[in-house]
Amino acid sequence: MAGEHNTESGAEQPVVSERATAATPTEASVEKSSDAVDTAVEIVEEKKVDQQQETVQQELIADVVEEEKPEQQQESVQDHVREENIAEVVEEKQPEQQQETVQDAVREASVEKVLVDGEMMEETSAAVQQIVEEPHHEDSSDVSVKEEAVADVSAVTEQTEAVENNVTSEQANSELEKTALLNGETDAAEHPVASEESSTAPTVVADVATSSGELPQYLYNAMEQVAIEQGFTAGKFKIEFDVGSNKGDGFVGQMFKAFLQEGERREVYLCKIPPLNEARRQQFQSMTIFSRETLAYKSLLPLIFTYQEEKGISREDGFFNVPKCYYAECDETTEQSVIIMEDLRLKDYRMWNKLVPVNYEHARLTMQQLGRLHAVSLAMKRDRPADFEQFKVPDPLEVMMPEGSPFEAMMIKMLTDAKETLEPHETKERTKMQKLIDNMRQEMKSCTDGALAEPYAVLGHGDCWVNNFMFHYKNGAPEHVILLDWQITRYVSPVTDLSYFIFCCTDGEFRRRHYDEMMSIYYNSLEALLEKLGHNPQEVFPRTALMRQLRRFGRFGILMAIFLVPMLCTRNEDLPDMDEAAEKYRETNEMDLNAMTLNANQRAYRERMSSAIRDMVQYGYL
Repeated sequence: MAGEHNTESGAEQPVVSERATAATPTEASVEKSSDAVDTAVEIVEEKKVDQQQETVQQELIADVVEEEKPEQQQESVQDHVREENIAEVVEEKQPEQQQETVQDAVREASVEKVLVDGEMMEETSAAVQQIVEEPHHEDSSDVSVKEEAVADVSAVTEQTEAVENNVTSEQANSELEKTALLNGETDAAEHPVASEESSTAPTVVADVATSSGELPQYLYNAMEQVAIEQGFTAGKFKIEFDVGSNKGDGFVGQMFKAFLQEGERREVYLCKIPPLNEARRQQFQSMTIFSRETLAYKSLLPLIFTYQEEKGISREDGFFNVPKCYYAECDETTEQSVIIMEDLRLKDYRMWNKLVPVNYEHARLTMQQLGRLHAVSLAMKRDRPADFEQFKVPDPLEVMMPEGSPFEAMMIKMLTDAKETLEPHETKERTKMQKLIDNMRQEMKSCTDGALAEPYAVLGHGDCWVNNFMFHYKNGAPEHVILLDWQITRYVSPVTDLSYFIFCCTDGEFRRRHYDEMMSIYYNSLEALLEKLGHNPQEVFPRTALMRQLRRFGRFGILMAIFLVPMLCTRNEDLPDMDEAAEKYRETNEMDLNAMTLNANQRAYRERMSSAIRDMVQYGYL
């Protein structure tokens, strides 16, 4: 269950201080620096009337060497400056009063380089004088004064050397970008749509895995095949990989960006492979899941598209809402699988910010497409029964959750946590939840048994939460949605997709206002496509059948909500490390059952979880 989803670094420039590299100076600060330098130049011009340039150099050097340190400890200006840096302390007396000395952390090598440069002598002296004339402060503003002084010296001398270890600002920025990427930083308060930075990998050639040669050879082989099929010349193109998704985007797979380049041609692809960590791969039954998604991309989805095209269904009226897949193979014996797709971010598709409940327009668009997806299954069952047999794939969650497995224990714990979000007096709801806990395995099995849903069972998406959708916008409103991650696609009741989405991705207020309307949007969409495919909706799937299916299978939504809602209330960087958890379980046979809810926003979790349970009971699904 994973969500699938280039910024260029700036030109090289010296990393002199945090302020200098982290932000671009404003016009006001530039003018201030310019005025300060001009004033300093005038002072130096008055002092050097009877002095030769060589004498000035020697005096300045002597001042640096012989100056006594003040009684106060020197305050660090920049985290990157090493302890061995020499503090330059300059004491200057004014005609009518004396000023306290001002300390500034400037590398000795940089000072010496400035001093020996004859052509820059006057400007350097002016910069030093400017530092001298700044007042000293004991509070936090002193750091700011020092930083500005250091930046002024850097600007005047136009140094091109890095402060430490020859690290350029381009390298530093790349590291900052990568850190932000791996942390999956998002800000729900700014905008409900996840920012491009939060879902886009930087164009660093290699991450930790790739730079140490850890990526499997079969991934390179797959990309080479795609390259040839896409018209690249054998032996003349190069392949580079980079991180392609964020922490928290998936549990049973890992994403990488692949870059194919030949001459001026450069193309980007997304590659999904099973976890590189063996323990995680085994515990989450990743190969079973990858086998299912490979089947979807190689066989099932192409059959859906071909059937609609032969029926004369346009892309605007039918279901074609999946990413383009270039390669999909899975060998469960060797535990090797690769799925290579287009990078939708290059087409301006974006994910919704998972921390925010989905709004009306995004929910409407999603329900509409689910209606179309299910309509194709219902029509194909009648028109092409032989071809449709391969669509009757069982629920893979049963394989992922064998009796006594850590996944089963996690489900029980999370159901119990969910029940405790209810108030003590909500005895009816608590009783219903306890019954669900006591019969969890049987309830899960019955909800995902396609035979029990006949004659209305369909090929469902299976994993309908917001990280598996990407939206394209027009004038700020979503106009198109793509459904990602077909790893749990299965032959089940159509309402499992609906209940999963509604009870996991919306909140109680949304359901109070729009629940019935969402069901109408879904059914009207299904009805319209069934008619275009030549079938009578009242015969194939009447609305009354939808209502009965909801009462029988709608509780599946709460079985998914107890797992998804905690993740939807937790920032990506606060989610548990799945590799670490898998390794710990392999070594100790113990799993931290609190891991999924430990770092969640507890107020948001309690509100969303309890309202989902209350609505389940109110609608008669639980």
